[in-house]
Amino acid sequence: MKLDDFDGYIFDLDGTLIDSSHAWHRVDDIFLSSYGLETPSDYDREIAGMGFELAAKYTIDRFHLNRTVNEVISEWNEIVKDVFATEIFLFRGVEEYLRRLKNNGKKLSVATVNSIELTISVLGNNNVLDLFDDVTTVAEVTRPKGCPDIYLKSAEKLGVPISKCVVFEDILEGIKGAKDGGFKTVAVMCKSNIHYRDEIMLLCDKYITDYNELL
Repeated sequence: MKLDDFDGYIFDLDGTLIDSSHAWHRVDDIFLSSYGLETPSDYDREIAGMGFELAAKYTIDRFHLNRTVNEVISEWNEIVKDVFATEIFLFRGVEEYLRRLKNNGKKLSVATVNSIELTISVLGNNNVLDLFDDVTTVAEVTRPKGCPDIYLKSAEKLGVPISKCVVFEDILEGIKGAKDGGFKTVAVMCKSNIHYRDEIMLLCDKYITDYNELL
C-alpha cells in the first residue's frame, strides 16, 4: 500500500495524533475516586471507542452511580478541560507529516470519540487545527467506533470516495470499524493498544510505531 496514492486521510485523535492516554487515566482515577471507587484495570479498554454518551451510560451501569448521563459527562469535562488545554501534545513527527500531506493537496479529517470542543482546543493548542478540512465525532453518528459509521461520515464530508481514503487508528475497534467500511488502514502503536498489538497487526494494512517512518 502506497500512502501517497490516497486523496483523503482520516485520523483518530487520542492515541493516534496526540499522546493523551495519561490524561484519560487521570480523569478516570479522579472521577471514580470521587465516588470512593478504584479504577479497574479493564475500564479504559472497555470504554475505548464508545464516545462520551455510551461511556457515561456504561459507567453508570457498571458502578451503580446515582447520576444521569449528562451529569457524568459534565463532571468528566470539568476534570479534563484544563489537562487538555495545557498538557497534551502531538506524537513525534505528526505535525511534519500533516503539513506534508496538506502541502501535497490532500484532504484531512479527524474522526474521534472525543467532544468537538476538546478536539478543537487540543488541535488549536498544537497549531494544527488549520490543517484539517473537517472534524467528525461519534455524536454525529448512531454507532460507536467498532462500526464504520464515523469513517463513512468523515469520507462523505470530505467528498472523497472510500477507495481513496485511508484511516489512521490506534485501537482494535477502530481498525475493525474502518475495515468493515471498506477503508485501508494504518495502525499507530500506542501504549493503550499493546494488549491487542498482534491482532491489530494482522488486521491493518500498515503498522507504524512513529510518524517519522512516514517521512
